[in-house]
Amino acid sequence: MIEVYAIKILSEQEFLKAKNDLLSLLPEEVRESMLRFRIVNVLQRSLLGELMTRWILADKLKNTIDSFNFIKTEKGKPYLEENPVYFNISHSGEWVVAAFCNNFEVGIDVEKIKPVNFEIAERFFSETEKRELFSKTRGEKLKYFFDLWTMKESYLKLLGKGLTKPLNTFTISGSQGQFHHFSDVDSVQDVNFKQYQLADDYKLSVCSYSDEFDNKLKIFGTEYLITRRRSDAAIKHR
Repeated sequence: MIEVYAIKILSEQEFLKAKNDLLSLLPEEVRESMLRFRIVNVLQRSLLGELMTRWILADKLKNTIDSFNFIKTEKGKPYLEENPVYFNISHSGEWVVAAFCNNFEVGIDVEKIKPVNFEIAERFFSETEKRELFSKTRGEKLKYFFDLWTMKESYLKLLGKGLTKPLNTFTISGSQGQFHHFSDVDSVQDVNFKQYQLADDYKLSVCSYSDEFDNKLKIFGTEYLITRRRSDAAIKHR
């Protein structure tokens, strides 16, 4: 089962008050790594993503959140060695999100919808994707752009290749959340996509070789973030 979680970032003032308490939950080497981020919002997103990942893994694997030693692939994707739980993290704007799956790799991407220059599509989208994008009405086009963008990013993150694989070498097609067609010049095995409703001005897409997606997006309540214990779940379902 693929499970998807989200947490909304705190205001800068709230975060600065809670920062030391949150950092204290992490192993020393991870704390030191986090403190290299000088921009407050960057630090917060990285810290919340780290803690959310550790809390969920601790719950799944019946361990403490400071017991995990993450390893990174050559392209920088973190994983747990000799462990069947795969995960991926993304953040944009006010949200940090994460996806988890037993036995199958997973990729996730969230983006805040904002005005874009659609000439970007000429460079990064396949011919099929461009044709479908530019057939949309003016009101539909922006949201569809971010449908495609988050799907494509989640796929690349599934593969662990980042942008080393050109975005225009594969095609995703669909409508109304049902993205069913997929092709790739590299003949990568078929994958599955699902979108989750996070907020009206965000797009959230998940990709996996598994097709067993949880229908619920689980949201961490920030009101519990400061006071929760290491083993707390503090999750509410949407």
